[in-house]
Amino acid sequence: MPASNQEADSFDTLRSLLQEDEIVTPDSPNYEARVQTWAAQKDARPRLALRPTSTESLSRALAYLYRSTLDFAISGQGYSSASARDVVVNTSGFDDFHFDAQGEVVTVGAGQTWADVYRKLAAAAPEYAVVGARTPCVGVAGTIVNGGYSWVSSEYGCISDPGNMLDAKVVKYDGSVVWASTEPELLWALRGGGGGFGALVQVKLRTIPYPQNIWAGPILVPRERLEEVAEGIENFLSRPLSPRITMFLYVVKGRLLESIGTDEDMLVIHVFDANGEEHGRANFRWALDIPGAIDQTKITTLAGVANLQDKAGIVKGTMKQFWQPLLLKDISKDVVIKAFKWFAEIREIDPSLGDCTYLIFELLSSSDPVGGISGSAWPRPSGTKHILLLGTGCPADASPAQEKLARDLAIHAPSSVLGDDAEVYVLPNGLEDYHDTTEIWGPHAARLRELRRRYDPQGRFKGAISVQTHPE
Repeated sequence: MPASNQEADSFDTLRSLLQEDEIVTPDSPNYEARVQTWAAQKDARPRLALRPTSTESLSRALAYLYRSTLDFAISGQGYSSASARDVVVNTSGFDDFHFDAQGEVVTVGAGQTWADVYRKLAAAAPEYAVVGARTPCVGVAGTIVNGGYSWVSSEYGCISDPGNMLDAKVVKYDGSVVWASTEPELLWALRGGGGGFGALVQVKLRTIPYPQNIWAGPILVPRERLEEVAEGIENFLSRPLSPRITMFLYVVKGRLLESIGTDEDMLVIHVFDANGEEHGRANFRWALDIPGAIDQTKITTLAGVANLQDKAGIVKGTMKQFWQPLLLKDISKDVVIKAFKWFAEIREIDPSLGDCTYLIFELLSSSDPVGGISGSAWPRPSGTKHILLLGTGCPADASPAQEKLARDLAIHAPSSVLGDDAEVYVLPNGLEDYHDTTEIWGPHAARLRELRRRYDPQGRFKGAISVQTHPE
């Protein structure tokens, strides 16, 4: 649709506020990379993308966009990456890095990926680690405002917890720039509040000395051994375990196989033990001894563990995706088997949906926030230890009927796997329009809504918590 004279003037003014190399049009060779969303159906094909390389440029652009009538979004690189009809602001130009050895703090550009952070920290201080995302291709800022889980979350909590994310530099809706610590309510809201409070350009993260001899990697198990895997997991979780132990269990098909680093159509048990190989092999002996198991584990660092998932981004933008990321207190043999049954039934309904469906158990991946729920905006439920990711999808070019089917299957996935009466806690990082944000943020939802009104008075930002500018 041709732009109106007013829109054309708005675009011309916006362009005048930035350098030529900070402007990306649909004809630019890097347009797709700058605007792509994780789920294909959320890509609004913006007419313009901005990639500011300085806080001053971002400040000018954001203040103008906020006053304009243009639809805009601040783009992330993760599962909840946003889009807009007119303008997407891509913050990947904010990629600075500084390690303060004395304070054991790292200050990083909030627009880069965690892979960038891990690589730079390994070069600057290889004996240190940060509580960062397990999927290295997702962005720093988006992870933090949505809580964020790490390989070390069972020991140190979420990425956004006060002990891990110490401060953030934010460009506010009017273009002003602040360190959030000078406005404590803003800092609180950034810690898992779902976004919509401004654009993060830098964050300060605590660094921690961490073992360099982590035993980690995949153990591939034939699918017909599901019963033994499910029983092994139940027995494994019933024992007292070190907080430095965690594990994933994947089942994927089709195009998703390569995204987890394998072309084998098998069950994938991804183990992690920061206590070392001997300790790890003893605790995961039950998996290694399953007939037909293939051991692909190795000794590596925390950055190396993250790199084991460096192919996750290859599916970005290739599928329409609908998420159900669930926090659970317990995982039983029965839940594991029911989840696999759910997965198999989707493939029977439509093989193309089966090829785009995720089933991932992230065991021993969560812990209660240190100091209680008040320190972070997302008050995750007490006693939850595990994550179950159920995600349905279909190819990007699927029919509307297939898209609706994938969405409907996602909506009903929790009750299909856990039962109608199960307590279901949804993580913020896979928020969909069928989720109830009041339930996710619980006792903090009203406070977050008030803060959204303060930091987004016209409701122009795209955030999880809605802004109701006029009482109903």
